[in-house]
Amino acid sequence: MKQIVFPKEGLRKLVWYLAVEEYLAANIETLVPASGDRGEREAFFLWQVPPTVIFGRNQVMEAEVNLDYCKKNGVAFFRRKSGGGCVYADMGNVMISYVCDSTDTPFIFARFIDRLVLALRLLGLRAESTGRNDVSIDGKKVSGAAFTILPKCSIVHCTMMFDVDFDALENSITPSEGKISSKGVNSVRRRVTNIKAELEAAGKSITLETFIAHLEKVLRAGSQAEELAASATKEISEIEKEYLDPAFLQGRKHAYSIEKSARIKDVGEIKATMELDGDIIKSLVLEGDFFQTSPAKVAEIEKTAVGLSLSRQALQEAFSGKDTGIMGLSTDNLIKIIFSETIDTN
Repeated sequence: MKQIVFPKEGLRKLVWYLAVEEYLAANIETLVPASGDRGEREAFFLWQVPPTVIFGRNQVMEAEVNLDYCKKNGVAFFRRKSGGGCVYADMGNVMISYVCDSTDTPFIFARFIDRLVLALRLLGLRAESTGRNDVSIDGKKVSGAAFTILPKCSIVHCTMMFDVDFDALENSITPSEGKISSKGVNSVRRRVTNIKAELEAAGKSITLETFIAHLEKVLRAGSQAEELAASATKEISEIEKEYLDPAFLQGRKHAYSIEKSARIKDVGEIKATMELDGDIIKSLVLEGDFFQTSPAKVAEIEKTAVGLSLSRQALQEAFSGKDTGIMGLSTDNLIKIIFSETIDTN
């Protein structure tokens, strides 16, 4: 299998590498020679990105990504064209992209996963393929994959969690506390672990660079790596623009609901339930065991939220100078409840 490597130009956005996948798929007949018993053209490349969340084509961004956390902590977020769940990547996560000129996707997908399992077993780890698209070690997930089928090619991409920051992972891809009910496709959270930790538990210790070299060797299987031609950059950048289109990032305007709640000293329990369409609030209902000072003012707050985008700035501007109608509850604390932030009760 042919490995594609990149000129030393520093880190790029995650979606640039997805655009590389599409470029390779479109040009595989001229870029990659046929090989193996089946005469297929296969290519792969490894890449890494700064902290980034990537979610599936059919997912609701707001229901999958903790947008507030990501924006505050410099975590980028993008939508991909393939299906599957929500994934966090950072420099401790080795990403692998695989392109094959076959549309027998179930076969090549399973074969690719088997290669990943082999690479880990050669390191002495008890790896196995689990579920539809995961690789696990002793029941704990270390890799997840997704695929796209094109008219003449299949694209598979996957993660290999070597030394991922799991605190950032959990904060980035888990929406703020509260119940979320979506008509889109929600991710299923599974037990995860780092490959580095599993190696250390087995009495082995290797660096990230050594691990990457090992993956390259196993996947190349004796073939040579080839640097991506500089002339391809312009075409790849044009494909990248499709991923950066705000309309594509937002996706279809799925309807979903969010329920946030908090108990505040001397106020009681406050539950805020919102129906949304994309990021637009369609309704807000405030319930709980609080005391109302004015049912009319509670109703006014609920009505004021309708039509606003679910953003701190929009709510702060709309609620400015208003009375919540709930004894002891300020509009600032109501907004903190909506965004699952800590409320100072002193």
